[in-house]
Amino acid sequence: AHFGLSPQYFSTFFKENFGRTFTQHVNSLRIEQAARLLRETDLRLADIAYAIGYNEPHYFSYIFKKYTGISPSVYRKQAQ
Repeated sequence: AHFGLSPQYFSTFFKENFGRTFTQHVNSLRIEQAARLLRETDLRLADIAYAIGYNEPHYFSYIFKKYTGISPSVYRKQAQ
């Protein structure tokens, strides 16, 4: 609304120019940040989920596995 674009136009424009949806882009950035936190901190998975913008830790784990192919806990173990 701030830029005078409808949500539909923005979605179409974003996908045409970046090759993925805005939601996919945001999720990808969140998962990159989560992976860094899993490697570099001892934060609980729930705390990482909240820190990167997910209100539901189970959903965070689902999205993480969807993007990386492994669960956050397995990712952390492999990174150690």
